[in-house]
Amino acid sequence: MLDILLSLTLAVLLGALVHFIRGGSGAGTEAGRPSQGRERARSRALISLVAAPTAALACLAGGLPTIIACAVGAFFGVGCHVALKTHASRRDVALELDLASALDLVVASLRAGAALVDSLNTAAKETRGRTAGILEEICDRIRIGDAPATVLFDVVDRYPQEGVRLFAFTLASHFNSGGSVAQSLSEVARTIRDRVDVIRRSGSQAVETQASVAGILAITYGLAFLMWKQYPDRVEGFLSNDLGLSAVGLSVFLQAIGVAWISRTIQVEV
Repeated sequence: MLDILLSLTLAVLLGALVHFIRGGSGAGTEAGRPSQGRERARSRALISLVAAPTAALACLAGGLPTIIACAVGAFFGVGCHVALKTHASRRDVALELDLASALDLVVASLRAGAALVDSLNTAAKETRGRTAGILEEICDRIRIGDAPATVLFDVVDRYPQEGVRLFAFTLASHFNSGGSVAQSLSEVARTIRDRVDVIRRSGSQAVETQASVAGILAITYGLAFLMWKQYPDRVEGFLSNDLGLSAVGLSVFLQAIGVAWISRTIQVEV
């Protein structure tokens, strides 16, 4: 009976973790997101879902019991997912800040009397990284005769960041309606910086929560290590029992659920 209840509990927890990884990465039902954004999200989810069984198999090869190996694999998969998503968020913020700086150059060139495409090309030459690639692609494709709206929507498809989308939609509106675009791009740059500032403020507040979680986990494993050093016979006897192994494995699974839940709740959409 205990084995059945434990198996059902682990199945439910594994299902919750898979749902978190898929949903948190945007690989689920977010049909409104650009396709390239969904592909990147699916890639992150796939890496995380592959990392979990890989870590579990490595633990099994190291001689750990099956339930402990599965729990460690689940915890490793969640940690991998959180790390990948954090890295992707930082790259997105860096891209948007570079875009805002490039838009300042575009606005200055426009106010000096240059044409829009020439201004974009000048900013591309003074900018590095992915932002330069975005501006160069827009300039080159418009010059060879592609429709501006098609070019800009293709850019949004590959770079689904909110700042890039706002920039592309602003340019698309200008190409459709005409008029001066310098003031609009200046407002776009200011909006991007304001948005990044809000993201950084929320991130700095979330650091306290992340530090608390890391501290609790460190205390838990530190106490477990001290107990093993102080009473090795009792701890080894506990772990040699099926009920003890089940309790330890379930605890690690619940820790993985907790890390996943907290990571999901501290996300702020701006």
